Amino acid sequence: MRTLRNPIFSGRWWILASHVLAALLALRTTRSHAADDFRFPVRFEGIYRLEGTRDGTQWDILEPAIVGRAADVLRPRSILPQGFTDARLVPDTFVDLDPMLEKLREKHHLPGLAAIVIRSNRVLAAGAVGVRVEGTDAPVMLGDVWHHGSLTKSMTATLAGMLVDEGRIRWDTTLGEILGTKVTDMHPGWRPVTLSQLLRHRAGAPDHDQLVTNGVWRALWRRRDAIPEKRTQWLRAVTTNAPVAAPGTKYLYSNTGYVFAGMMLESVTGKSWEDLMRERLFAPLSMDTAGFGPPGTPGRTNQPWGHQWIDGVPVGTRPGPNADNPPALGPAGTMHGALFDLAKYLMWHARRGTGSGPTLLRPETFRQLHTPEAGETYALGWAVSHRPWAGGKALNHTGSNTQWFSNAWVAPEKQAALLVLTNIGDGTNNLAFKATDAVLTRLIADHLRR
Repeated sequence: MRTLRNPIFSGRWWILASHVLAALLALRTTRSHAADDFRFPVRFEGIYRLEGTRDGTQWDILEPAIVGRAADVLRPRSILPQGFTDARLVPDTFVDLDPMLEKLREKHHLPGLAAIVIRSNRVLAAGAVGVRVEGTDAPVMLGDVWHHGSLTKSMTATLAGMLVDEGRIRWDTTLGEILGTKVTDMHPGWRPVTLSQLLRHRAGAPDHDQLVTNGVWRALWRRRDAIPEKRTQWLRAVTTNAPVAAPGTKYLYSNTGYVFAGMMLESVTGKSWEDLMRERLFAPLSMDTAGFGPPGTPGRTNQPWGHQWIDGVPVGTRPGPNADNPPALGPAGTMHGALFDLAKYLMWHARRGTGSGPTLLRPETFRQLHTPEAGETYALGWAVSHRPWAGGKALNHTGSNTQWFSNAWVAPEKQAALLVLTNIGDGTNNLAFKATDAVLTRLIADHLRR
């Protein structure tokens, strides 16, 4: 069986039987060879949730969704929040979205389409349909890994919040303070630019078209330097010229600003942005599949490929350099991960670090990440609006490297999150956005109106 489905929707008695059997087996927790580790035996390729307890009677959800594999699931004891004494792995069920997704996938001619709704740390509904590569019969799976483009931006801002909480950097720390020595002839207009302005797209940083015009983008592809050196060359090429607009005066969406913000975080920690993400965000949230660049193995279809519209037809791009932006772009948009791992991250933001999950950030820092300045609609890595279905504030971001498309919404007042994604870019007619938005409209109506 491909995934564990809710028996109400499957109509097959043996799925229910396997669910009951797996529950009996999976509730057993054993210690691994490391005394501080949990080893959870997995008996079938279904979806599980990880629960923890303080007293052995009441169990709270620590991780809302884990895809079962042949190997056992390992977790360090450090996953337990303060006061929790034990953990267990429990098979889970949810509404099967495949029938609805397949209709919309066919309507919009997408290669693959996946979605999830999660509320109060429980998966309400999920599904994944279509093929990993157009023209093949390799099916999309619920555990597959997808590229998420600019959803990475809120993660970079979140990482910045962690370092602000630790006193290692401030929101008003300037580019000149941290990176001024890397560019001795930095234009005076760049030196007072703050970390907050970079993350709010108010630094006057150039957009992609300007990078193409001035040759920076081509240089990022042609140079063979390591990623830190490429980012430094990016910094020098841009900041020796004046900002596009006076810092703090205008909203200008810019990947460049996020690259510079990531460099500031690298400088104050002495670690690469990639390592910081793995250590400070992916590991604590148990985002096991999270990484960078296009997923999959060149020459194979073991993960979905990104696609582009060519003459109105989806055409796949083999995993490799041509399947993504330059790696130096990392802080602005190179993250990949499975549907459920992204859902963990979104739900953590929806709950503002409260409940049974890891804290990682102070409550006031969550408020800063989620609150635009007066008169603005973009906070720190999130576009912010108010929606009736969300009960108030709603956080949103889309992400694409032109070959994938992710559309995420977070509703903190309802402790809910939605994620819809496809393995093809928008093209010239916003096709991927229209398709994912149609799915979101259905999901909100079916699961979050009440």
